[in-house]
Amino acid sequence: MINSYKVEVKTLGIKMPVYLFQIDDILLDSGPKSAEKDVKAILKKLQVNRVIHTHHHEDHTGNSRWIEDEFMIPQYIHPLGVSICNKQTRLPLYRSLLWNNRKSFHALPIEGEYIKTASYYFKVVHTPGHAEDHIVLIDEEKKICFSGDLYLFHSPTAHFSFESVPKIIRSIELVLTHNFQEVYCSHSGYLKNGRRLLEKKLDYLLSLQEKVIKAHDAGIPMNRIRKDFFPKNKALQYFSFFESSPKHTVNSLINDRR
Repeated sequence: MINSYKVEVKTLGIKMPVYLFQIDDILLDSGPKSAEKDVKAILKKLQVNRVIHTHHHEDHTGNSRWIEDEFMIPQYIHPLGVSICNKQTRLPLYRSLLWNNRKSFHALPIEGEYIKTASYYFKVVHTPGHAEDHIVLIDEEKKICFSGDLYLFHSPTAHFSFESVPKIIRSIELVLTHNFQEVYCSHSGYLKNGRRLLEKKLDYLLSLQEKVIKAHDAGIPMNRIRKDFFPKNKALQYFSFFESSPKHTVNSLINDRR
């Protein structure tokens, strides 16, 4: 049994959807604290016995402290995220406005390569790049993938300063070695042709990487490369004070390459 629940956050003209997923007795992520009223209303109706977090970011763990206090059920995350969850967030202004800071909570490390429910048998695949503790869950028999923030868009024009685009490329390559077709994305919801969309994102990032490195090796300055490939800024880039920026995409492709 899989149930999807969409909440939406609106701040200063920026609107962002977030999806929570119930998989049998599992809640996948807890959503942002800025949507706590909607999240609480949803969770009070569900029968879940554990929470699995795709990664530690505040839009995925924002209500985890409330879950801990209210339901006292175990919550799990990749071992690299445990210590981060044990601390309250201190976010940049735009992220605190959009998602809100979250309180600390006690997360347990995911142990082993698989997570089993009544209906599914998921392989836990470590997929760093967006976050060092990021994971996806894949049931190859059912051909489904819960992708967290690995997909998001098939042709991103900007990345955050904390992201590594080459690591994202390698993570997508790893995920695509597994057998699945459908994808459940934390911000785009259910994607029937999700595998094809991940393949499209990989093709786009590999092509972009090749072009950026070729331009850099030809002696073109990084600022010029950024302007040539991404001439227009978008609303989120201004809202984030350029923590989300094509500049970080270009820098990462050059400096984080294999």
